[in-house]
Amino acid sequence: MPPGRPIISQIGTTAERIGHYCDYFLVPIVRMQNTYIKDTSDFINKIESLKLNPDCLLITYDVTSMYTNMTFDELLNAVGRSYNEHTLQSQLELNCPTKQNMLDLLKIILENNYFEFNGKHYRQRIGAAMGAVPSPEICDIRMYEITNAMMSQFQYREKIAFHGRFRDDGFIIYNGTLQEANHLFEIDNAIHDLLKFTYEISETEMTFLDTTVFKGNRFSTQNVLDIKTHMKKTNNFQYLHRESAHPTSVFKGFIKGECYRLLRNTSDNSVLDSALQSFNDKLMLRGYCETETIPIIQEVKHKNRKDLFKPKSAKHRKEKHILVTKFDPRIKGIKKRLMKNWKLISEDSLLKTIFQSAPMIAYKKHQNLGDILTSSIVY
Repeated sequence: MPPGRPIISQIGTTAERIGHYCDYFLVPIVRMQNTYIKDTSDFINKIESLKLNPDCLLITYDVTSMYTNMTFDELLNAVGRSYNEHTLQSQLELNCPTKQNMLDLLKIILENNYFEFNGKHYRQRIGAAMGAVPSPEICDIRMYEITNAMMSQFQYREKIAFHGRFRDDGFIIYNGTLQEANHLFEIDNAIHDLLKFTYEISETEMTFLDTTVFKGNRFSTQNVLDIKTHMKKTNNFQYLHRESAHPTSVFKGFIKGECYRLLRNTSDNSVLDSALQSFNDKLMLRGYCETETIPIIQEVKHKNRKDLFKPKSAKHRKEKHILVTKFDPRIKGIKKRLMKNWKLISEDSLLKTIFQSAPMIAYKKHQNLGDILTSSIVY
């Protein structure tokens, strides 16, 4: 057994492209599950659409080491039972492989997770590799079967007002007693030899993903659960320091992104104001100044929260030339210098046909300490 819990990325390995190909056909299967939760936005959308019983229980559960506690055979059999190339073909542009071809490809990925660490070689013999591209979908498909089996054995399943699952984390709203809810997880923990469920039950609030769901002011008047952003107790708020070597756009983008997350995850305006103020205070401790943070925070505060949940329309992007370089704070104004002399290219008879528009400047990261210290080798 290797030390610790290896999470080895398959990026750059022979299995990577096979994994992307398989994942393309497995994702639609997962999305058709009636307990499927895509992300936090999807979860909030579903929760805020429910009118609930005032006495409902809030339950979360976690499947311990889901990826590494399912055998190869059970994973492949689950995919085989759910995979129907004729049904999938209507949703996809690429031609679907046959079921047997799909299973053969997945078997290659599951059974050939080799890596070297500290001079020793290892191969995973059970479970889906946590760094393999299609592992989440493979495990989701099997997990859906398991949760359906446990629900079919639960005699009070009609009292479940909501059941959603994101990978190995689940959220249930239950209109029954605490004793009944405990019985559900007695069934869960007896249904699989290796998988174990841990769970929490509350009458008032519960944490799921990066949100805290609770019975607040809105629940007392509309029977709709309230939402706020969850901050872990271990969070030391080590945000990107203002003096670190990054382009200015990176700092602005990170601040705006976090503000949008707080807006999306917060249903009460007074709670949002407090969260944004706390975020700003933490930024001050990381070397930022209010002249750059306050305008961004005020801009986000005036946005309509409902707009953040609308699906984004697909934009047709024109192909652009990209100038890729490594960022150095001592070299500033690359874009301005480029545009200042762009006429030399735009007026050249040959170059103007190649570069019809100015390129986009993109920065790739330098080698960091983690890159130097990592000693794992993937085959």
